[in-house]
Amino acid sequence: MAAALPLVSIITPSFNQGEFIAATIDSVLTQDYPAIEYLVVDGGSTDGTLDVLRSYGARLNWISEPDQGQADAVNKGIARTQGAIVAWLNADDLYVPGAVARGVAELEAHPNAALVYGNAEFIDRAGTVLGPCPQVEPFDLARLLHHLDFIVQPATFFRRAAFERVGGLDVGLRYCLDYDLWLRLARQSAVRYSATPLAQARIYPETKTASGGLARLDEIERMVRRYGRNMLPNLFYGEMVRACWHSGWHNLAARRWGRAASDWRRGLFYTGAYLFRKVRYGR
Repeated sequence: MAAALPLVSIITPSFNQGEFIAATIDSVLTQDYPAIEYLVVDGGSTDGTLDVLRSYGARLNWISEPDQGQADAVNKGIARTQGAIVAWLNADDLYVPGAVARGVAELEAHPNAALVYGNAEFIDRAGTVLGPCPQVEPFDLARLLHHLDFIVQPATFFRRAAFERVGGLDVGLRYCLDYDLWLRLARQSAVRYSATPLAQARIYPETKTASGGLARLDEIERMVRRYGRNMLPNLFYGEMVRACWHSGWHNLAARRWGRAASDWRRGLFYTGAYLFRKVRYGR
């Protein structure tokens, strides 16, 4: 008799994503992997999301109640499910057909791996494919910490036991909760990269990545200090320079002189770091 397929628990954290959530749900419900446990954890949406969720009837399990943000919603959802393999798919991202089966196959073929990630595509607000996510690359822990976060979150699957062992997602993080999780998992267990496309990540101006500005970069900088790096990973330098100068001008216009000066000092520091890297490494 063939061994039973491992159960995969997929969580979709949701808050006021009624514009996109039906496409996200459909991308899960149409997967060809037969052992999926799916739960939408909504934070009390007021934009029509709940009407979308109700429209699926018995085909969809969901809850809606206040939470402390995305990390709390994912932690809550994983705690309420049972699968040995877990993943979360945000309410504006999509799985490609066959993604779950491919993720499971990679983890089954590499029992020492806690996390598997694949390639992904960027899509726009309307779902039009913009092209492959260019930052994805084979796994290297030093590059993940010191250079960039090359793991695209919706293209990941990981083991529940490993997730629980590192304490789940940090509810104190808003912007880099996934990046922090990859680093914690990788410090304890193997990580497996598959070149197979697994997901589509939606990009538009309101996403946390696009709108986070200096607050997002501040959080990443604080987070990586936990792992022994005292400044941003290298490939964030240019973004930090732009964010510091933009914030400085904003504070100047608001007559917050001290904050403007602090932003510009920081921008000059990262400008120097950026130019040094360009001269030394050519990128």
